[in-house]
Amino acid sequence: MTDEPKKRTLGEMISTVSFYGVGVYFILDGSLLRDEGAPLWQYAGMWFAGIMCLAGGARFLIGDLVAKAKELLR
Repeated sequence: MTDEPKKRTLGEMISTVSFYGVGVYFILDGSLLRDEGAPLWQYAGMWFAGIMCLAGGARFLIGDLVAKAKELLR
């Protein structure tokens, strides 16, 4: 395994930015729902979807961290 970072494709960069954008939108929209008095399941669902989208945007970082953790455990 090399220490050189993998080059990302244009499609991977576009999907990462999309994940982050949609994640932020869902979190903000969930906050608006909460302020409007919506039921817990509605705004909590939007927040959960937003957090999952942010995690999707960080998928390469998460993958690198998992790979390093596995390497350290060997």
